[in-house]
Amino acid sequence: MQIKIDQSYRRLDKFLFQHLESIPLSLIQRLIRKYKIKINNKKSKANSSLNKGDIIYLYYNFEFNNDFQSSIKLSKDSKDQFTQRIIYQNQDFLIINKLKGLSVQRGSKVNISLKDYYESLLNTNLYIVHRLDKDTTGLMIFAKNRLAASKISKLLLNNKIHKFYIAATNKLFKKPSGLLNNTNAENKNLKLLFRRIYLNNLTNTYLIKLLTGKKHQIRLQFFLNDNPIIGDRKFNIKSKSDLQLSSISLIFVYEGKFYKFKLGLNQIFQ
Repeated sequence: MQIKIDQSYRRLDKFLFQHLESIPLSLIQRLIRKYKIKINNKKSKANSSLNKGDIIYLYYNFEFNNDFQSSIKLSKDSKDQFTQRIIYQNQDFLIINKLKGLSVQRGSKVNISLKDYYESLLNTNLYIVHRLDKDTTGLMIFAKNRLAASKISKLLLNNKIHKFYIAATNKLFKKPSGLLNNTNAENKNLKLLFRRIYLNNLTNTYLIKLLTGKKHQIRLQFFLNDNPIIGDRKFNIKSKSDLQLSSISLIFVYEGKFYKFKLGLNQIFQ
C-alpha cells in the first residue's frame, strides 16, 4: 500500500494514526521500528517528518474494522445542504462541490471536518485522497473504501487526474495567458498555466491548470506574481472578502471508465 502526502506533517506515526483511523498507534509504531513502514522507501522513525510529495510505503496487511458509527447528528437543513452538493457517487468514490469555510480533515483546531459531515450523511467511512484549502470551494473526491483510495491516490501520484481551477483577481496580468514558474520557501518548483476568461460580472478572471502540486500553490503563485486572488487572507492580509478560488473541473479514467465533472457558472465560488 502506498500513500502520497499532499501537505507537511510533523510525525509519521501521528499522521498514519489519523489516516488509518482504526489501527492502534502502538501497532503503527512497532511496524515503523521493524521497517515495515517507510518514507520514500527509506528507513524511517516514528517522529520522522513528512513533506508534500513524499510517499509512504506500507509492507503490512492491515485488518480494518469496517463497522461505521458516527457521533455527529445532522439537522434536516444540514442534510439537505450537504446532499445538494453531491455531484456524483458510485460504490467507489464520491464527488462533491465543497462548501467554503470547512476544513476537509480534522486537526488541532478542527474538531468536526467536512469528511465527518459526509460520513454522517452517507453512514459510511470515507477516505481522503486529496484536499482543498478551508476557504477554497469546488470539486473534490472522497474514496468510499480503502482499495478505491489506493487506486485514486495512485492516479494522483502519476498526475492522471486533471484538475482545473478558476480564480478572480483585482487586476490583470500583462499577458492574457501563459506559464507561472516560481519557487516556494522550501525551494520547491511551482508551475501552473493560466488563461484569462470572462465569467459573469468578473473581468479579472483566470482558468488555471496546475502542472505541479504544492501546498497553497495557486494562491502563492498569484501573490508572487503581483496579482493576488481576491479574498486571499493568507498572502494578502488586507483582503476582507471571501476567497475567489474554486476547483471547477476533474477529469480522469478510473477502472477503464472516463469521468469528467464540471461546475456550472452558477456554482463557482459558492
